[in-house]
Amino acid sequence: MPTPTTIVWFLVAVTCSGTCAAWGRWPAVGALPAAYLLAGCADSAAAVGVPLAVYELVGAVSDRGRWAWGGAVICVAPLVLALRRDSGAVVSVAAALAAVAALLAVRTGQVDRARSALHAVRDDLQHRVTALQETQAQLEQAQEYETRAAALSERTRIAREIHDGVGHLLTRLLFQVHAAQAAHRDDSAAVAELRQIAQTADEALSAMRAGVHALDDTGEDLAVALNRLAVGCGVAQVRVDCAPDASPPALVTRCLVAVTREALTNAARHGEARTAWVTVADFPGFWRLTIANDGSVPAWAESPQPLLSARPDADGMGLGTRSMTDRVESLGGTLRILTSPRFTVLATIPKETT
Repeated sequence: MPTPTTIVWFLVAVTCSGTCAAWGRWPAVGALPAAYLLAGCADSAAAVGVPLAVYELVGAVSDRGRWAWGGAVICVAPLVLALRRDSGAVVSVAAALAAVAALLAVRTGQVDRARSALHAVRDDLQHRVTALQETQAQLEQAQEYETRAAALSERTRIAREIHDGVGHLLTRLLFQVHAAQAAHRDDSAAVAELRQIAQTADEALSAMRAGVHALDDTGEDLAVALNRLAVGCGVAQVRVDCAPDASPPALVTRCLVAVTREALTNAARHGEARTAWVTVADFPGFWRLTIANDGSVPAWAESPQPLLSARPDADGMGLGTRSMTDRVESLGGTLRILTSPRFTVLATIPKETT
């Protein structure tokens, strides 16, 4: 029959083991099984809890380096010497179980570390897969955007070639027909035939212009046009931020491109700017174009007031700024000039008028 002392030692060992299992993340918890082993040196009845204490102590120091292992050996050695003085069957069984517990604790620590390393590798792999998927989506989006931009640019090029080539030829033909009508005005039959030719040529010119406008209306992408202007405007660095929720109508797109072209040209030619910022914002009721640069402020724009209205009748205002104002106001918008903290052209075009 176990003695009360043996039962008390066993309960103390179970308590230490439960505490280590619950609070094993704290390094100080590893001192509990060490204290049990040191206290058990004075009483051979403590042998009943030695396997549990050895298991928890070895588990606590299995991944803490040589100094921790040295401390564990120091804690176990006195108990081993004390148990050798009492070589009973219970003591022998406890010593054998303690050795098995130590091996089991070492193996359990190795398995836990391997599992933690596997989880870390899995998390890292999942992170890399997610990053690759995001990169692939961005590449596909960029490829689709470039394909669409190339198609729109090609349509614009075709429209311009038709306008510059066929349009000029038809216009010249009309002038020649009208000249022939004036030269043969006395011949009614010839005048009638020439009038019919002129009518046909005029219809062909109108049809050609309608086709060109149809191509041009869908062939101008705002972001592509602004980035193209940024490259060849003469300003060393131009940052373009153009991501509207929906593409503006063709009239608005052409207006914004024209205003940006004029503003960047003025910034490079008159302001000697090195950096410019072009931003297109899409609000529920209007589009807003902002072109800022770090160049010098024109003399006509210098004023104590930080915000000026760019009216065409402003004293000293350049023709380019007046042209920008006319374009914006033709669509019901407003053009304003901001002189502080840097020279800024601010164009606002309402959506209901476009």
